[in-house]
Amino acid sequence: MAGLTDEQAAPLRVKDFAFDFIPKEDKAKCEEIKNFIERHEWLGKMPTRPTHRFIATYNGRLAGVIVMATPNSISNLLGEDHRQQEKLISRGACISWSPKNLGSALIMFAVRWMAKSTEFRYFTAYSDVEARELGTIYQACNFFYLGQSSGARFECLDPQNPDQGYFSDRLFRRASFIKRKAVEAGIKWSSSWQIGEKVQWSQIPFEIKEQIEQVIKSYQESCTRRTLPYKHKYVYILGPNKTETDQLRKIFNKLNPDKIGLKYPKERVPSVAAPTENSKDSFLGRPCRVVSEELTKRPNPCWPLEKEPLALRKKFISIKEVVEMYGISYWLIYHHIKTDPTFPVLNVDLKKKYLIDPVRLEDWFEHKTARFKQSEHNLISSAELLEIA
Repeated sequence: MAGLTDEQAAPLRVKDFAFDFIPKEDKAKCEEIKNFIERHEWLGKMPTRPTHRFIATYNGRLAGVIVMATPNSISNLLGEDHRQQEKLISRGACISWSPKNLGSALIMFAVRWMAKSTEFRYFTAYSDVEARELGTIYQACNFFYLGQSSGARFECLDPQNPDQGYFSDRLFRRASFIKRKAVEAGIKWSSSWQIGEKVQWSQIPFEIKEQIEQVIKSYQESCTRRTLPYKHKYVYILGPNKTETDQLRKIFNKLNPDKIGLKYPKERVPSVAAPTENSKDSFLGRPCRVVSEELTKRPNPCWPLEKEPLALRKKFISIKEVVEMYGISYWLIYHHIKTDPTFPVLNVDLKKKYLIDPVRLEDWFEHKTARFKQSEHNLISSAELLEIA
C-alpha cells in the first residue's frame, strides 16, 4: 500500500494531500498518470484526446488523478457563443488507501483551476451504466444532472483481434485509423489528405477515395457490434468570478428549461449475474439473471436505529455523521453554517470544530421544507390568514 500501513492510512484526510496541475510537457509525470489510470480506472485506458491532467499526492505518492479531454461531440448547453468553452472530465481514479472524499475534492480543484486559468467554463461528465455507476461523486460536487440519454449506442469488436477489446465506432472516422487501413490495402497515402485526425476527402482522387471507403466498409462489416445502455450525464458551470458564473448559469437555465431541477439518480442498473437456463432477460445482448441492489444499505454506523429515539443516543453529532446520515455534501453543510444563523450548530473549538444537535437539525429541516413548499406553491401563511379573518 505505497509503503503505508493500515494504521497510517486510516487517519488521512483530504487536507493532508497536495493538488497540482501537470502540464503536458512533463513527460515523466504524464506517463505516471497514464500508468495510474490503466491500473486503477474502470476503463483501464486513457482518453483519445487528453488535454489537462490533475493529481493529488501524499508525501510525493500519487493518490488521485483527473484527466480532462476534448469532448467527442460539443454540446450546445450554453448556446453557440460558448460552444468552444466545454471540457470533458474524461477519466478519474483514486488509490484504495485515500480518504473517501479525495475524488470530489480533486474534481473541484481541477474545475476551479480550469475556470481561473483557461477559457473553459463548463465541464461535462458521464457515468457509465455498464460499470454500474450513478455519478455519486458528481452529485456530491453539486453538478447539474442532465438525464440518462447520452453516449454511444454501439461499440465494436474485431474478431481477428479480440485482445484489443471493444471500441467505439468513432474509430472508423479517425484519420490515423483510415490511413493505417489504406496503407495495409496497398494504397499510398499522401500527407495532404490528412489534417490532424480529419481526412481531407476533397483532396483525394475519386477512384482512390472509393477504394478507401470500400476498405473501411469491409472492415466495419467484419466487426461484431453490441448495444450499449445510455449513460448519465452531468455538467458543472463555473466562471473566474461570481458575476460570470451567475450569467452563464442564467444562460443555461434559459436554454435548457427541461433540464432544470432533474433529480439525481439513486438506483443502480441491475447487476449482471451468471446466465440461468430459463433466463429470458438480457443485458447488452447476453442472457442474465437480474439482481437488484440498493444504492445505500442500512444501517450504517452513523444511521439512527429505527426504534431508538435520536435524543437518547447522542447529544451532538459531527458533520461527517450528518453527511453519512442524510447523504448530502460537506459543502452544503458548511454553506448552511455560514449563511443561515438558524442552523443548529455549535463551535466547540478555537479552530472551528462544529457539532450539530440532531433533534434541532430535524426540526430545522422540517421548517425549511415547509417554507419551501409555501413559496413554491404560493401557499398563504398563517399571519395572512389572520389578517383576512
